[in-house]
Amino acid sequence: MTLPIMDLDSWTLSQSIVVFSVCALVIAIAGTRITRVVDQLADRTGLGEATAGAVLLGAATSLSGSVLSVTAAYRGHPELAVSNALGGIAVQTFFLAIADMVYRRANLEHAAASAPNMMQNGLLIGLLALLLLAPTLPDVTVWNIHPVTPILLGFYFYGTRLIQSAGDNPMWYPSVTSDTRQDEPESESSLPSLSRLWTEFLVL
Repeated sequence: MTLPIMDLDSWTLSQSIVVFSVCALVIAIAGTRITRVVDQLADRTGLGEATAGAVLLGAATSLSGSVLSVTAAYRGHPELAVSNALGGIAVQTFFLAIADMVYRRANLEHAAASAPNMMQNGLLIGLLALLLLAPTLPDVTVWNIHPVTPILLGFYFYGTRLIQSAGDNPMWYPSVTSDTRQDEPESESSLPSLSRLWTEFLVL
């Protein structure tokens, strides 16, 4: 028995809107829960909120955009692949402004001031600088891969390790005020088991 293959190209606009709305609702519900799970994983593993947010939460929330960019590139639409990735960064930056309005106790960047967060800003600026620099370099590729591509990957992983070390042994400390929120881990007795947290994170 052959199962019918769903032809997405034949969907009407109303069908696409309904499916998009259902997916957005699922993402909203799962996204709310995954934030709590990653916070608990940060406490259980000792990663800290900044590193866990950048690596775990960042990877999970960027998964859909990553799939879209890779699929667009595979189907021969490089402009769509790049614009989707850069547009995702722009939209997330926009949502930081919304989050700042919602967090009424203080300026969001001040409340979240930490060495790892500053390092993440530097990493993002460095990665974007490499992307902007790439088109100006000589048109040289190895197996159709530009040399900047592996440099981007290596820079990201190396930067992530630097962010982790900045959390463990910071060389800079923000000015702490009554509005600065300190990352204070919950007691292990109040947290679910590590295996349960990893399982729930992967499911979400």
